[in-house]
Amino acid sequence: MRVALAIGLCALATSMARADAEAQDDQVVVVNAAAKLGDVGQISRVSRVLESRGMLFKLPKSLAATLDGRNVLVADVDAIKDAFANTDYATALKMIEADEQRILGGIAGGDPVPALAELCQWRGLIAAGLDNKEEAIRQFRAAYRFNPAWSPDRKLASPTVSKLVRQARREPIETGMLHVDADPETAMISVDGGERTTATSQTKLTVGIHLVMITAPDRKPYTELVDIRAKDPYKIAITLDKESTLDRAARLVDESAAAPPGKARLKRTRALAKLTGVKRFLFVEGGDDDHVTLRLYDVELKKVSKALDLEGSATSAAIARKVTAALDPDNLIDVTAVIVSADAAPAPKRWYEHWYVWAGVAALAGGSYFTYQYSTRAPTMVRF
Repeated sequence: MRVALAIGLCALATSMARADAEAQDDQVVVVNAAAKLGDVGQISRVSRVLESRGMLFKLPKSLAATLDGRNVLVADVDAIKDAFANTDYATALKMIEADEQRILGGIAGGDPVPALAELCQWRGLIAAGLDNKEEAIRQFRAAYRFNPAWSPDRKLASPTVSKLVRQARREPIETGMLHVDADPETAMISVDGGERTTATSQTKLTVGIHLVMITAPDRKPYTELVDIRAKDPYKIAITLDKESTLDRAARLVDESAAAPPGKARLKRTRALAKLTGVKRFLFVEGGDDDHVTLRLYDVELKKVSKALDLEGSATSAAIARKVTAALDPDNLIDVTAVIVSADAAPAPKRWYEHWYVWAGVAALAGGSYFTYQYSTRAPTMVRF
């Protein structure tokens, strides 16, 4: 009797383990590789659908937020819009400040610039609403510094706002000093997403708001929004913490996102597979308020799906149907079949190692102040 019971329990355990393994075969982890997504809207929409269908692999919340980029995206954009529309500026500012603190604190992975530019836009709009034109110009100027392709939401660009935005595009003549004392000595500094340089004790910057990031090998990056004034040097004294598991995960996301779609990205995704124990990853490759583009990577099969383009109006059933179809091995293609066009832009560097100069030039050439170009296509073009 006992032997039979033991055999039965063993069989049940084996069956449950097999069922768990089969369930994992149909589950994915969402990774954000999009260059221009500023808020959590599209990612949350897809994740909610996958979770409700049992297709989203359960990870610790902090790790999941690092992988899908929620730690560097605006979480309360709809609530901020509602508060602004109701002229409840105090509530809007509280939400903006909370988002800024969270984004700056989770900066180890992902590009924070689209979200920070978005928040500067809202600060500028609120200042304009309060008739504080000088502060509005400062905030709009910061949005341009962070993202030269930024343009204000045309639905919110009144004649007064458009005039302030034009003024903001002109950099001030006055300069101030930034003093940095960083440990270790190998630390590098990047301002407004520019090229990294040695973190020397003094850096001259134009007055106003700047984004400063300090990095070093095997250390957690440090970021701060600084307000440079002409006669009041801004000082930062920092010892960079050792890189944690979450920091390493964030670095792997950066490396995977920086690789072009296809073989190069799959190669870097293997490290994410070892870290999470999952073999299938759904990469967000681009999108805006109206759509999102996804691609599935299967590390075990060494195959990928074709790009999945989901409209913002897509139903839950439509989203689940497309992702389910992509999970079918028969619908996956060999990773070498993903061809990056010869005239495509090179694979992007990590966000603090370069800047969106090409996007800024495009925005200037277009000559439009009111076309919302905040979320655009991913910088790498793919064809089959």
